Amino acid sequence: MTGERAVRPLQAGLTLTVNFGNPWKIVIPSELLAMLTEETRKIVMDEAVNDNQRFKALIEELHRNKDISVKKLSKRLSVPLTTLWKWMRYKMNVKIRDNVTASQLANARHPKRDFDGDDVEKLRLWFFAHTDGSVGQYGQQVKVELVTPDPYLALLFKEVFGKYGHVGVAPHRNDKGEYKWKPWILLPLKSYWWLLEQHTPTLIDNNEKLYDVLGITIDTEGSLYAWNPKGRRAAKFAITFYNEKECVIKPLHAALKQHYKALVYITPKGKVGGYGCYNDDYYRVTVYTKTNVKDLLEKVKLALPQKRLKALLIKSALKDPSRPVYWESIEPMYSKIKDVYEGLLRESKLLAKSFYTFSHTLKEKRKQGEVTHTEYEKERARLEAEIWKTLQALKEKYDKRFKEVEKRIEACFRAQKPLLTNMFLMNSSENFQYWIDQSS
Repeated sequence: MTGERAVRPLQAGLTLTVNFGNPWKIVIPSELLAMLTEETRKIVMDEAVNDNQRFKALIEELHRNKDISVKKLSKRLSVPLTTLWKWMRYKMNVKIRDNVTASQLANARHPKRDFDGDDVEKLRLWFFAHTDGSVGQYGQQVKVELVTPDPYLALLFKEVFGKYGHVGVAPHRNDKGEYKWKPWILLPLKSYWWLLEQHTPTLIDNNEKLYDVLGITIDTEGSLYAWNPKGRRAAKFAITFYNEKECVIKPLHAALKQHYKALVYITPKGKVGGYGCYNDDYYRVTVYTKTNVKDLLEKVKLALPQKRLKALLIKSALKDPSRPVYWESIEPMYSKIKDVYEGLLRESKLLAKSFYTFSHTLKEKRKQGEVTHTEYEKERARLEAEIWKTLQALKEKYDKRFKEVEKRIEACFRAQKPLLTNMFLMNSSENFQYWIDQSS
């Protein structure tokens, strides 16, 4: 011996005799011992230390640092729940988690972070949750989820919410048989209760808030339009976003109309539209004026490539808003953006269908008892990781295609000055497409 205390090697079941009024033999399962830090394990395994102190170190580490509830500890240690709770509270002075925290952690498999962002970040999360996303209370947690066929939007959801907790994802099939992606996150109610409120968590009282919120809103539930009215050659432009919640539209429109001419249209509840009968009033905010459209797109940062490229095309076409923009001058590029995006959605939906088939089969095996709960959870976690990997790969693939379109737009407008002078000589979009090919 070198003078150091003898420490037993990790074993399958350590027996401690604690005495908080009456002696009580407790067998510590090996799986609990394996969860301890090296420092705590040395104390627990040290026979020279009083058993009460060894037991306290064990309980404190497992409850406070490893998030194991008192109820689960009582089962694993074969100590009645009330007895263990009294020991912790009155004999060992171990701080017990409050009921809210305990409930949150009991339903959580992943660590969460309390909100620590500024008002701009707060608005970004709230608008994402109340536009294309959905939000609701789930026990003592706030659940935010999104259903979309767009991998870019699913990855944007992960980027926006991922810093505050684990973002899960699963394949989804709706009642129309369409396959999509469903990313989701669970957040602690005590820190994110404001996401459930039917009003913005802070005022949109400066430009930074306004343009950040507009970026999220256009990316999630907005559209950028260019079209030619029937019988006219000059193109028209619009920025539009939609929502059935007045609490979303009203504050955003109020802030927007201070700088731009923004019109609000309401489709009344009960009216039949392209997607069936409206269950609530449906609001649409639109900016039409060319100078307003150009100025707004120059200040808003968009994340989704199809909308970002439409913004680039419209801004380039409206370099001088006082001059007319002929539809044939932008239609080829506008259609190209649409074609690439539709190809992305088709491929994404096929992948979602493939993952959904596997997920459905796995659930059926779980119901039939062909796989254990542990095996099921392991496979589900693997499937989730594989989905994120697939979505990222799909994004990288289409990043290259969108980049090619971006280069062609830039090449087109670098050489377009003489074209605008003689635009009346152009008779067809086919001739214009040929000119684009030659110039790029």
